[in-house]
Amino acid sequence: MQQTWTASTIFEALNILEAATKQLEAQSLALEPGDFAERKKVERNTPIRLTVDFDLTNLAQQVTTKHTIRRES
Repeated sequence: MQQTWTASTIFEALNILEAATKQLEAQSLALEPGDFAERKKVERNTPIRLTVDFDLTNLAQQVTTKHTIRRES
């Protein structure tokens, strides 16, 4: 099962990261529903592919601009 989620705001990105975390936790629990230690072992040893690609260019520019304005005030 492959999924692609796209966010265009910080709020959306945080929600997607939280949803992805919850989905991984749910799949881990389904794979090893019993002992906590065994589940953590499964989590450490079960391969998945996860790619996170950030483009923070606009955000970094906004931060720089805001800091410049604050310094000049």
